Amino acid sequence: MEHELELCEFTISSIKELGLTIGENHVEQFMRYLAHLIEWNKAINLTAIIDPKEIIIKHFVDSLVALVATSFPQNGVVLDVGSGGGFPGIPLKIVRSDMRLVLVEPIRKKCSFLNSVIGLLKLQDVSTFDGTIEQYAKLPLRHVIDTVVVRALKYEEIRKHIPALLASKGKVVLYRTEGMKKEEIGEEFQLVSETALILPQGSGNRVVTVIERNSS
Repeated sequence: MEHELELCEFTISSIKELGLTIGENHVEQFMRYLAHLIEWNKAINLTAIIDPKEIIIKHFVDSLVALVATSFPQNGVVLDVGSGGGFPGIPLKIVRSDMRLVLVEPIRKKCSFLNSVIGLLKLQDVSTFDGTIEQYAKLPLRHVIDTVVVRALKYEEIRKHIPALLASKGKVVLYRTEGMKKEEIGEEFQLVSETALILPQGSGNRVVTVIERNSS
């Protein structure tokens, strides 16, 4: 990949703009992920973005905004619904290797890509589910989920399947472009926080909405 050193420095500085610091090993993993994504994207539509720096900001850095907006429990189970090219789950896992991650992706070719990334980056405690969240919710529970992350799907499309999967006081982290109206949240959840951020390089706004399962 061209200009890899420049892209490494760009990744570090962009993530630093969020107030996060990453190590050399993280940067190496992001570079391998980037090259792999670009290569597979020639055959499978994983992202409409093809410029490496745009991918870094609009996929990698954007995925990490949740780490600024909320806390993830140590060794907690994170479910990424509609993972696609692995966002936000894999960038979160690269930076927080303690997470136990489940990637739910109904399109088989994308699931194949996710499995290849897991192997390439030698990620531990990551599994994929080749199906919808509705299908996943019908399985016998392998793990109680601490945190559900949703970036590519509309929350209302998956809302009814989430409560049964979540631990008591489990959270849903929604990557949105605007705040959430009270009626959108539903009776099973309550709003914990909303954090508005501007992505580096003036690459757009992001609102991270965190809702929590009611304990009743």
